[in-house]
Amino acid sequence: MNRLIVPRCLAAAMMLATALVAPSRTLAQPESPKKPGSPWPEWKLTDFQPKSPRFNETYGLEHFRGRVTFVALLATWCGFCKTQIEKMEEMRKEFAANRIKVNFVVVNVASGESEQNEFTSRCSFPLFQDTELVDAFGLHQGGKDDYYIYNERGELTDFFPFRGTRASDLASPEGYANLKQAILDAPFQSRLSAETVAAVTIDGVAGRTYRIDYSEDLGDNKNWKPLKTVTIDADQFIYIDLEATRLRKQRFYRIEEVP
Repeated sequence: MNRLIVPRCLAAAMMLATALVAPSRTLAQPESPKKPGSPWPEWKLTDFQPKSPRFNETYGLEHFRGRVTFVALLATWCGFCKTQIEKMEEMRKEFAANRIKVNFVVVNVASGESEQNEFTSRCSFPLFQDTELVDAFGLHQGGKDDYYIYNERGELTDFFPFRGTRASDLASPEGYANLKQAILDAPFQSRLSAETVAAVTIDGVAGRTYRIDYSEDLGDNKNWKPLKTVTIDADQFIYIDLEATRLRKQRFYRIEEVP
Protein backbone atom coordinates (compact mmCIF):
# COMPACT_ATOMS: atom_id res chain seq x y z
CA MET A 1 0.00 0.00 0.00
CA ASN A 2 1.36 3.41 -0.98
CA ARG A 3 2.09 5.84 1.87
CA LEU A 4 1.48 9.54 1.53
CA ILE A 5 4.54 11.48 2.66
CA VAL A 6 3.94 15.13 3.46
CA PRO A 7 7.01 17.39 3.48
CA ARG A 8 7.65 19.09 6.82
CA CYS A 9 7.24 22.55 5.36
CA LEU A 10 3.84 21.61 3.92
CA ALA A 11 2.75 20.02 7.18
CA ALA A 12 3.68 23.18 9.04
CA ALA A 13 1.71 25.25 6.57
CA MET A 14 -1.32 23.01 7.02
CA MET A 15 -1.11 23.31 10.80
CA LEU A 16 -0.81 27.07 10.54
CA ALA A 17 -3.83 27.27 8.26
CA THR A 18 -5.80 25.28 10.79
CA ALA A 19 -4.80 27.73 13.50
CA LEU A 20 -5.97 30.63 11.36
CA VAL A 21 -9.52 29.33 11.10
CA ALA A 22 -9.87 27.60 14.45
CA PRO A 23 -12.77 29.08 16.45
CA SER A 24 -12.05 30.60 19.84
CA ARG A 25 -12.87 28.47 22.86
CA THR A 26 -16.12 29.50 24.49
CA LEU A 27 -15.78 30.19 28.18
CA ALA A 28 -18.21 28.56 30.60
CA GLN A 29 -20.89 30.98 31.76
CA PRO A 30 -22.11 31.33 35.34
CA GLU A 31 -25.50 29.72 35.94
CA SER A 32 -27.13 32.67 37.70
CA PRO A 33 -28.02 35.73 35.56
CA LYS A 34 -27.17 37.84 38.62
CA LYS A 35 -23.52 36.81 38.79
CA PRO A 36 -20.83 38.99 37.16
CA GLY A 37 -19.85 37.63 33.78
CA SER A 38 -23.22 36.03 33.04
CA PRO A 39 -24.77 36.89 29.65
CA TRP A 40 -27.93 38.93 29.48
CA PRO A 41 -31.11 36.87 29.12
CA GLU A 42 -32.47 36.22 25.65
CA TRP A 43 -35.96 37.68 25.55
CA LYS A 44 -37.93 39.68 23.01
CA LEU A 45 -40.62 42.15 24.05
CA THR A 46 -42.51 45.06 22.50
CA ASP A 47 -41.01 48.54 22.89
CA PHE A 48 -43.89 50.84 23.91
CA GLN A 49 -41.87 54.08 24.03
CA PRO A 50 -43.16 56.40 21.22
CA LYS A 51 -39.86 58.33 21.33
CA SER A 52 -37.85 55.17 20.66
CA PRO A 53 -36.50 54.58 17.11
CA ARG A 54 -37.99 51.07 17.28
CA PHE A 55 -41.34 52.00 18.80
CA ASN A 56 -43.90 49.19 18.70
CA GLU A 57 -41.29 46.68 17.49
CA THR A 58 -40.51 43.42 19.25
CA TYR A 59 -36.82 42.87 19.98
CA GLY A 60 -34.40 42.14 22.81
CA LEU A 61 -31.20 43.16 24.54
CA GLU A 62 -28.99 41.90 21.70
CA HIS A 63 -29.99 45.10 19.87
CA PHE A 64 -27.98 47.08 22.45
CA ARG A 65 -24.78 45.09 22.05
CA GLY A 66 -21.72 47.31 21.58
CA ARG A 67 -22.51 49.76 24.38
CA VAL A 68 -22.76 49.56 28.15
CA THR A 69 -26.42 48.89 28.97
CA PHE A 70 -28.33 49.71 32.16
CA VAL A 71 -31.45 47.54 32.60
CA ALA A 72 -34.07 48.30 35.25
CA LEU A 73 -37.03 46.11 36.24
CA LEU A 74 -39.84 48.51 37.18
CA ALA A 75 -43.64 48.85 37.34
CA THR A 76 -45.76 51.71 35.99
CA TRP A 77 -48.17 51.49 38.95
CA CYS A 78 -45.32 52.04 41.45
CA GLY A 79 -44.74 55.59 42.68
CA PHE A 80 -41.13 54.80 43.62
CA CYS A 81 -40.50 53.50 40.08
CA LYS A 82 -41.79 56.71 38.51
CA THR A 83 -39.17 58.64 40.46
CA GLN A 84 -36.50 56.13 39.46
CA ILE A 85 -37.27 56.43 35.77
CA GLU A 86 -37.09 60.22 35.99
CA LYS A 87 -33.64 59.95 37.56
CA MET A 88 -32.59 57.46 34.88
CA GLU A 89 -33.54 60.04 32.26
CA GLU A 90 -31.53 62.65 34.17
CA MET A 91 -28.49 60.35 34.20
CA ARG A 92 -28.93 59.57 30.49
CA LYS A 93 -28.82 63.29 29.69
CA GLU A 94 -25.78 63.76 31.93
CA PHE A 95 -23.88 61.00 30.14
CA ALA A 96 -24.94 62.30 26.72
CA ALA A 97 -23.74 65.81 27.59
CA ASN A 98 -20.32 64.30 28.39
CA ARG A 99 -20.35 62.17 25.21
CA ILE A 100 -20.53 58.93 27.17
CA LYS A 101 -22.57 56.38 25.23
CA VAL A 102 -24.79 54.27 27.48
CA ASN A 103 -28.03 52.43 26.74
CA PHE A 104 -30.86 52.83 29.24
CA VAL A 105 -33.58 50.17 29.21
CA VAL A 106 -36.63 49.54 31.39
CA VAL A 107 -38.75 46.40 31.52
CA ASN A 108 -42.26 47.08 32.80
CA VAL A 109 -43.85 44.35 34.91
CA ALA A 110 -46.63 42.40 33.15
CA SER A 111 -49.26 43.76 35.54
CA GLY A 112 -48.42 47.37 34.61
CA GLU A 113 -49.44 47.25 30.95
CA SER A 114 -52.56 49.41 31.39
CA GLU A 115 -50.57 52.38 32.77
CA GLN A 116 -47.72 52.61 30.26
CA ASN A 117 -48.19 56.37 29.86
CA GLU A 118 -46.84 56.80 33.40
CA PHE A 119 -43.41 55.89 32.00
CA THR A 120 -43.53 57.20 28.43
CA SER A 121 -44.11 60.75 29.68
CA ARG A 122 -41.09 60.61 32.01
CA CYS A 123 -38.27 59.43 29.74
CA SER A 124 -37.13 59.03 26.15
CA PHE A 125 -35.31 55.67 26.17
CA PRO A 126 -36.71 52.23 25.20
CA LEU A 127 -39.42 50.74 27.42
CA PHE A 128 -40.34 47.07 27.12
CA GLN A 129 -43.60 45.50 28.19
CA ASP A 130 -43.13 42.17 29.93
CA THR A 131 -45.70 39.41 29.51
CA GLU A 132 -46.56 36.30 31.47
CA LEU A 133 -45.53 34.23 28.45
CA VAL A 134 -42.06 35.75 28.03
CA ASP A 135 -41.48 36.58 31.72
CA ALA A 136 -38.34 38.70 31.38
CA PHE A 137 -38.45 39.32 35.13
CA GLY A 138 -38.12 35.57 35.64
CA LEU A 139 -35.35 35.22 33.06
CA HIS A 140 -33.37 37.86 34.96
CA GLN A 141 -34.28 36.08 38.21
CA GLY A 142 -35.06 39.54 39.52
CA GLY A 143 -37.80 41.57 41.10
CA LYS A 144 -39.20 45.07 40.89
CA ASP A 145 -36.58 47.80 41.41
CA ASP A 146 -33.62 45.52 40.60
CA TYR A 147 -30.87 46.98 38.40
CA TYR A 148 -28.49 45.19 36.01
CA ILE A 149 -25.46 46.68 34.27
CA TYR A 150 -23.94 44.95 31.24
CA ASN A 151 -20.77 45.65 29.27
CA GLU A 152 -20.59 46.01 25.50
CA ARG A 153 -20.47 42.23 25.08
CA GLY A 154 -23.70 41.69 26.99
CA GLU A 155 -21.92 40.38 30.10
CA LEU A 156 -23.15 41.39 33.54
CA THR A 157 -20.69 43.66 35.33
CA ASP A 158 -22.84 44.64 38.32
CA PHE A 159 -26.18 43.84 39.93
CA PHE A 160 -28.05 46.05 42.38
CA PRO A 161 -30.93 44.26 44.10
CA PHE A 162 -33.63 46.38 45.70
CA ARG A 163 -32.64 47.17 49.29
CA GLY A 164 -29.29 45.45 48.88
CA THR A 165 -26.12 46.21 50.82
CA ARG A 166 -25.36 49.17 48.53
CA ALA A 167 -27.70 52.12 48.13
CA SER A 168 -29.44 52.01 44.74
CA ASP A 169 -32.27 54.52 45.10
CA LEU A 170 -31.53 56.89 42.23
CA ALA A 171 -33.40 59.66 44.03
CA SER A 172 -30.76 59.65 46.78
CA PRO A 173 -27.31 61.16 46.18
CA GLU A 174 -25.59 57.96 47.35
CA GLY A 175 -27.71 55.67 45.20
CA TYR A 176 -27.29 57.87 42.14
CA ALA A 177 -23.52 57.99 42.67
CA ASN A 178 -23.30 54.20 43.14
CA LEU A 179 -25.16 53.42 39.92
CA LYS A 180 -23.31 56.09 37.97
CA GLN A 181 -19.92 54.76 39.05
CA ALA A 182 -20.92 51.17 38.30
CA ILE A 183 -21.85 52.23 34.76
CA LEU A 184 -18.56 54.08 34.32
CA ASP A 185 -16.68 50.98 35.52
CA ALA A 186 -18.56 48.65 33.15
CA PRO A 187 -16.78 49.08 29.78
CA PHE A 188 -15.00 45.93 28.67
CA GLN A 189 -11.22 46.09 28.91
CA SER A 190 -9.80 44.54 25.75
CA ARG A 191 -6.97 42.09 26.34
CA LEU A 192 -4.22 40.56 24.26
CA SER A 193 -2.34 37.33 24.80
CA ALA A 194 0.48 35.82 22.76
CA GLU A 195 0.56 32.13 23.58
CA THR A 196 3.31 31.43 21.06
CA VAL A 197 5.67 33.52 18.97
CA ALA A 198 3.14 33.56 16.14
CA ALA A 199 -0.37 33.41 17.63
CA VAL A 200 -1.83 36.63 18.99
CA THR A 201 -5.29 36.53 20.61
CA ILE A 202 -7.38 39.68 20.95
CA ASP A 203 -10.09 39.48 23.59
CA GLY A 204 -12.19 42.48 22.63
CA VAL A 205 -15.62 43.55 21.41
CA ALA A 206 -17.03 42.41 18.06
CA GLY A 207 -17.28 45.20 15.50
CA ARG A 208 -14.46 47.28 16.96
CA THR A 209 -11.11 48.00 15.31
CA TYR A 210 -7.76 47.29 16.96
CA ARG A 211 -4.16 47.95 15.99
CA ILE A 212 -1.58 45.31 16.88
CA ASP A 213 1.93 46.63 17.57
CA TYR A 214 5.07 44.59 18.13
CA SER A 215 8.53 45.05 19.57
CA GLU A 216 11.53 42.76 19.71
CA ASP A 217 12.87 44.42 22.85
CA LEU A 218 11.08 45.35 26.07
CA GLY A 219 14.09 47.14 27.52
CA ASP A 220 14.70 50.87 27.68
CA ASN A 221 15.03 51.04 23.90
CA LYS A 222 11.80 49.27 23.01
CA ASN A 223 10.44 50.49 19.72
CA TRP A 224 6.81 49.61 19.06
CA LYS A 225 6.01 49.13 15.39
CA PRO A 226 2.57 48.73 13.79
CA LEU A 227 1.90 45.17 12.67
CA LYS A 228 -1.76 44.91 11.70
CA THR A 229 -5.04 46.81 12.03
CA VAL A 230 -8.09 44.57 12.21
CA THR A 231 -11.83 44.96 12.73
CA ILE A 232 -12.91 41.85 14.58
CA ASP A 233 -16.22 40.10 13.86
CA ALA A 234 -16.27 38.13 17.11
CA ASP A 235 -15.36 38.97 20.70
CA GLN A 236 -12.21 36.86 20.37
CA PHE A 237 -9.90 36.99 17.38
CA ILE A 238 -6.67 35.12 16.63
CA TYR A 239 -4.03 36.73 14.43
CA ILE A 240 -1.04 34.76 13.17
CA ASP A 241 2.17 36.76 12.80
CA LEU A 242 3.54 34.92 9.76
CA GLU A 243 6.67 37.06 9.58
CA ALA A 244 7.67 36.21 13.15
CA THR A 245 7.14 32.54 12.38
CA ARG A 246 9.23 32.73 9.21
CA LEU A 247 12.09 34.68 10.80
CA ARG A 248 11.88 32.71 14.07
CA LYS A 249 12.12 35.93 16.04
CA GLN A 250 10.74 36.51 19.49
CA ARG A 251 8.28 39.37 19.52
CA PHE A 252 6.24 41.15 22.15
CA TYR A 253 2.81 42.51 21.34
CA ARG A 254 0.34 45.14 22.47
CA ILE A 255 -3.03 46.34 21.17
CA GLU A 256 -4.63 49.76 20.88
CA GLU A 257 -8.29 50.32 20.10
CA VAL A 258 -8.73 52.51 17.03
CA PRO A 259 -11.49 55.13 17.46
